[in-house]
Amino acid sequence: MQIDFRDLLQREGDFVNFVEQSCVDGLWRWDVKNPEDGAVNNKLAQFLGYSPQLDEDAISVDFLSLIHGDDLEIFQNAYKIHIAKKGKSPFNIDVRLNHVEGHSLWFNLRGRSVSEDSRNGNGLLGVALSIEKYKQTEININAKKTYYKNVIKGANVGIWESNLKTGMVIYNERWAEMIGYTLAELEPFTHDRFLNLVHQEDIGILVDTLKAHIDGKKTKEQIFRMRHKDGNWVWILSRGEITKVDAEGRPEIISGIHYDVTYRKSNELLVEKYKNLFERSSETAKIGYWEIDQEEGTVFWSKVAKQIHGVTGEYAPTWEKGLNFYSEGVHRQRIKLIVDKALKEPMEFDEQLQLKTVDGHLKWVRVIGVSEHRDNESAKLYGLIQDIDEIKKVQLEIRFREEQFRQTFNHSAIGMALINNENKLLRANKSFCQIFGYDEPELQEMDLVNIAHPDDLKINREYIEELFHGIHKFIRLEHRFFHKNGSVIWANISMSAIHNDQGEVIHFVSQIQDITERKQNELLLAHNAEIMQRINETVRIGIWELHLGDNTVYWSPTIKKMVGVPEDYVPTLEEVYSFFQEGEHREIIIEALRSAMDKGKGFDRELKVVTKTNKVFWSRTIGIPEVVNGKCVRLYGFFQDIDESTRMTRDLALKEEELRQTFEHAAIGMLVIDLNGRLRKANPKICEILGYGEKEILEKTVLDFVHPEDLEGARQLFESTIATQSGFRAEKRCRHRNGSYIWIYEAVAAVKNDKGELIHFVAQIQDISDKKQLTENLTEHNNRLINFAHIVSHNLRSHTSNITMLLDLVLQEDPRIVENEYYRKIKLVSDNMNETIHQLSEIVEINSKVSSTLTSQNLLKRVQNAMKIVGPLVKKNGATIHLAVDANINVLAVHAYLESIILNLITNAIKYQSPERLPELNITSGRKGEYAFLSFEDNGLGIDLDRHGSKLFGMYKTFHNHPEARGIGLFISKNQIEAMGGWIEVESTLNQGTKFTTYFRIVL
Repeated sequence: MQIDFRDLLQREGDFVNFVEQSCVDGLWRWDVKNPEDGAVNNKLAQFLGYSPQLDEDAISVDFLSLIHGDDLEIFQNAYKIHIAKKGKSPFNIDVRLNHVEGHSLWFNLRGRSVSEDSRNGNGLLGVALSIEKYKQTEININAKKTYYKNVIKGANVGIWESNLKTGMVIYNERWAEMIGYTLAELEPFTHDRFLNLVHQEDIGILVDTLKAHIDGKKTKEQIFRMRHKDGNWVWILSRGEITKVDAEGRPEIISGIHYDVTYRKSNELLVEKYKNLFERSSETAKIGYWEIDQEEGTVFWSKVAKQIHGVTGEYAPTWEKGLNFYSEGVHRQRIKLIVDKALKEPMEFDEQLQLKTVDGHLKWVRVIGVSEHRDNESAKLYGLIQDIDEIKKVQLEIRFREEQFRQTFNHSAIGMALINNENKLLRANKSFCQIFGYDEPELQEMDLVNIAHPDDLKINREYIEELFHGIHKFIRLEHRFFHKNGSVIWANISMSAIHNDQGEVIHFVSQIQDITERKQNELLLAHNAEIMQRINETVRIGIWELHLGDNTVYWSPTIKKMVGVPEDYVPTLEEVYSFFQEGEHREIIIEALRSAMDKGKGFDRELKVVTKTNKVFWSRTIGIPEVVNGKCVRLYGFFQDIDESTRMTRDLALKEEELRQTFEHAAIGMLVIDLNGRLRKANPKICEILGYGEKEILEKTVLDFVHPEDLEGARQLFESTIATQSGFRAEKRCRHRNGSYIWIYEAVAAVKNDKGELIHFVAQIQDISDKKQLTENLTEHNNRLINFAHIVSHNLRSHTSNITMLLDLVLQEDPRIVENEYYRKIKLVSDNMNETIHQLSEIVEINSKVSSTLTSQNLLKRVQNAMKIVGPLVKKNGATIHLAVDANINVLAVHAYLESIILNLITNAIKYQSPERLPELNITSGRKGEYAFLSFEDNGLGIDLDRHGSKLFGMYKTFHNHPEARGIGLFISKNQIEAMGGWIEVESTLNQGTKFTTYFRIVL
């Protein structure tokens, strides 16, 4: 390597000479394929503490081993970028090189890639420039920055800088915090926006102060108000200096600080408020002050003092005039004596005297005075004068307060009681009695200890006794008591001792608040906390810790149970790794833990774990590093069994793929439709049905294919579907690409997200053109059959009528003919034939009449009308009918059909009654979607549905040996109901009864 490097130096002689003259700190080379063949010249080697090779220009060294471990990645990444960009990106980095003695030095490495044909392959050749002193300077600068930042942070001041030309303002986070904002919320911040936050009354003062400072005046400080984000006003002390001027010497930038002085300003305002309050209070309390200044020879009375004497504000008092206001005799002599004495020696006095006002009114006043002397001479005499004539009013006020306390005591929402020194109740208010459930006399007779919970009494007895013995003047505690009904109540008790004027305890006042509900909630909260612990165990969440000081690992019992180890098992860190599935999962957890320990990075990984019994399950491991002084000292976190949810997630992904495949390869057409009606996805089958390509379909809306005659109905149906967020089924015509129209059947389903919000629709579409054509053919064929039935019934009716008429003529001609057996049989056959033809005609007419005669029918009215008709039959059979039909239900029905159905079902219930009991029928109604139901439940013979269910509604089918059974009633009723768009259901148990339920369309 030394030979190759020397050859390279010789070959690049001009370059090397230039480098050695310009960058005197060294040359280096790194060989990519053979790192051990790297080299540095003697100059750089000496910098790093190596002995120079006198006989060589360079020494061999693995250049990467010289690079500080933390900077190795920087070096390699820079090389990769340099190579990737084929030298267009310069190799120029700052890294630390390891010194022989163990420390490191900062160097700037610059180089370029070199390529040789020799075995050494590609590498870097470059120069090294020592930047140790620059780095040290940078460290010092950063330290100073940190220092100033800490000073500013410690001073708790906001820093600002305002550009007078641009109007932009720069400030720090604390500045913004003072008014409740973050930096991001205020940006971009200008001088105008700053003024918008200033109190309207302070803007003018602030602007004038700024202008004065710019004009060269020394005003640098101002206090003003700014609006806080929450709406309050913050008092700000602002100090500023011009810190930059432009080329013409005009101020350009002003810098300064903001300090929140709200607390100080509030106190100043509070002092001013109290001063004003004192003056107002003095006036309200009728306390004036006075002063006799011996040195100045002046006498001063305050406004209130003048008011007390009854003089005007312009009155000029003198010492002599003042004395004359006091009542002649004792009062005037007393005040004169006191004042004379005070003028001779320093003293204080407090006297209650009577004076007479200018208008002759006598009043009692309290005179308080203090005399000041200097050099044994009276200098000043001053004091207060108070109108105490209102003492009577004060006494009334006292009585009022006593009444107020009495009312408060009696009507307080909390329990109040007076208790004597023997723990006997003297008085109790209504709330106190209600809390315990006793009346006042009962409480006065009992020892209150008897209703106290014994467990709490053991705890609180000593504390309560200390109050009774005067150790405490006031106590507050929580205590349980027994209610009169035996339940336990929690109470918050406040007890205070009441003393007489001699300091003796006369009784105690107890205030009791029922806190049972709150305590129950607290107990419930504790119970819920315990439940949460059990839930964690149920959902299999455990806690773990790793102490890096001694490498000890802690697992909660839940984790140990999950991985199948005993509760006394204490894992090591290496054993922890072994529980994660070998391979990718184990490598991930090892790397996550290493990164957390080395770099303080937390992690959250979902990995497979193998238990002691070789059971594999998915787990979620969360790690949180605890860093002290930049070093991770502890890791802790959670471990959860997520096997079921993970597998469900994977199954869901599989089902989504299955759904996608189903959509693509479905035998029916499928579309995804957004809420605007745009087609977002189409499968191949729908393209086949409509004749369009997928791209063509996705350019259209769902209404673009609809037949013009169906367009408005389709639009209304789509809007209704969005409003109701439901699906629908419909048949409609759609335009094929060839211009023809095809019939389709579509089933549209609403798709919602996990929040229940509608996101799109999925439509399944079938081509039913052939089915439609078949239906039309069947309809036409059915019409022909109906016409045929009409013709047959008409012709048969003509013949049977003729036969009946001939039999009647024969009877008229020879009445004895009735004795002829052949006549009687022919007559019976003729009558039966007439009845059959009548029934057949009625059946034929059912469907033909319905469409034109459907009207709104009230169910209750129709049932009541039918009950009137069958009234005699009901009475004859001793039947009972219970009616519970909603009067507000109206259905679409043919009046005659509905009445026929109701009559048939009522008479059947009576006709097929049980011989063991009187007939009983329950008629009820209700709603089921767009249909109303009418039920008839009897207690009759019942029907064996297993035997006769399939033919129950057949023509001429009977199931009981009843002489009037014809087997036509249920057949006709069923056809009538279905013709009106409804249906009939039956439930029956043999020998117990039958329930018929009919369904009709509701009138909307």
